[in-house]
Amino acid sequence: MKVTSERLEDCQAKIRVELDAAEADKRLRDTARKLSREFNVPGYRRGKAPFAAIVRTFGLEAVQQQGIEDWGNDLYEMAMKEIDVEPYKVGELQDVEWDPFAMTVLVPLQPEVDLGDYRSVRVPFEVEEITDEKVDEALAELQQRYAQWVPVERPAEYGDQVVLDMEGRAGGKVFMSNQEYEMVLEEGATYPITGFHAQVVGLSAGEDKTFTLNVPEEDEDQDVAGQEGTVTVHVHSVKAEELPPLDDDLAMMVGDYDTLADLRIATRQNLETEASQKADSEYLDKVFDAMIEAAPKIEYPAQAVDYESDMALSQMERNLASSGIDFDTYLRIVGKTLESYKQELYPVSEKRLQRRLVLTEVVSREKLSLEDDEIKAEIDRLVESMGEQGDEMREMLESPMGRMSIAEDLMIQRVQERIVQIAKGEAPPLKEDKTEPETEAADDAEGEPEAAAEEIGADEGPESETD
Repeated sequence: MKVTSERLEDCQAKIRVELDAAEADKRLRDTARKLSREFNVPGYRRGKAPFAAIVRTFGLEAVQQQGIEDWGNDLYEMAMKEIDVEPYKVGELQDVEWDPFAMTVLVPLQPEVDLGDYRSVRVPFEVEEITDEKVDEALAELQQRYAQWVPVERPAEYGDQVVLDMEGRAGGKVFMSNQEYEMVLEEGATYPITGFHAQVVGLSAGEDKTFTLNVPEEDEDQDVAGQEGTVTVHVHSVKAEELPPLDDDLAMMVGDYDTLADLRIATRQNLETEASQKADSEYLDKVFDAMIEAAPKIEYPAQAVDYESDMALSQMERNLASSGIDFDTYLRIVGKTLESYKQELYPVSEKRLQRRLVLTEVVSREKLSLEDDEIKAEIDRLVESMGEQGDEMREMLESPMGRMSIAEDLMIQRVQERIVQIAKGEAPPLKEDKTEPETEAADDAEGEPEAAAEEIGADEGPESETD
C-alpha cells in the first residue's frame, strides 16, 4: 500500500491510498466471496460461486462499491497511521479509481493558531463622557415618562392623542371598524391605513368626517385590496401631552430625592455607571478583534465552523422547546428556511470559533490553571444562591459533568480577565516552566481544571467512519 498526502488551504489534506494490482484483486475477490455467501448466485450453492459468476450476477460496479464499504475505512485508518497529520474529524471519500486502485480522501485538519506577540496588543479603554447635554436629555426622558394627556379645546394636531370611532367600506364590505379607539396622531403613519392620521388632523372633539383612502394592495382581505374605500370617523376627544415641570416636585415624584439638584446628580451617576458597564462589555469584543487581527495565523477547516453552527442550532432548538415552541414553527414565524437561517448563523459561528481558538491558545501560552478548591468554592456559592433548592442541586453540580462545566466556566472567566489585562498593559509576568515532578495526588486534583482548559477549545465534531 502506498500513501501520499497533499496539504491544502484552510486546514485540509488530500490523502491518496494506492494498492498494487494483486492486493486490490485479492480484496475484491474477498468481497465477491462474501456476496456469494449472503446472496444466491444462479447455478451455484451459496459461497461456491466463482468470481466471474458473481460479477456477472451483481455487476462489477456493485461488487466494487461493496468492497469500498467493506474495507475502505480500514485502508483509511492504516493510511492515517503512516502520515504525519492530526485530523479534526474523519475524512470524506472524494474519489475511487480501480485500474489501478486508488482512493482519495479529503481530511479536515486540526485548527492551527499562532498569536505571535499577543502580549504587545494594546486596546485603549474608552468610556463615553457624560456631558451636561446628556444629563439634560435623560431628564427630558423622565419628564416624558411622567407626562399626562390633558383635554384641549382646539383642533387635533400631530402628537395629540385622540379617541374616535371609525369605519371603512370598500366594494360593499367593511374593511376597518373600531369604537372609541385611542391613538396618537403621527405624521407619515401607515396604521390603520396610509393617510388616515392626516385626515384626522384638524378635527375637534365632537366632529365627524367622511373621506376616501385607497386600501393597500397587500391588505389581507383581497376582495377590497387596492380599491378606493370610504372612511367615516367621529372624534370623541382630543388631548395634548403635558410635561411636568422640571422642578423639585418632579424629583420627589421620580424617587427619593428632595430637590432637582439631587435628581440631576443621581442621573449623572447612573449615566456614568451605564457608560462604564457598556465600555466593559464592549472592551472584551474589541480586544478579541485586535488579537485576531494581529495574529500571524488562525486557520481552521470549514467543518469546524459547521460544527459550531450545529451546536448553536441545537442550543436554539432546546431553548425554544423549553418555551413550548417547535423549531419549524419558529422558522415559519420569522419567515426563514432552515438553510437561510444556517447561512445567517455561519458568520456568527465563525467569529465564536475564532474567539474560542484565541482563548485556548492564551490559556496554553499564559499557563493558566485552576485549583480544586476554586471549583469547590464555586459549587458552594452556586448552592447558596439557589436557596432551598440548593441541596438538591449540589449532587448534580458535584457530579463529574457538573464539576467539568463549572471548571470550564471558571477557566473562561480567568482567561478573559487575562486578555483584558494584556490589552490594558496590566498583565502579570508569564510564569516560568516548572520541572519538578508532581505527585499522583496532585495530578488527580488538577485533572478537571486541565480538562476544562482543553474543553474551551473543544470544537471537534463527533467522529464517524469515512463518509
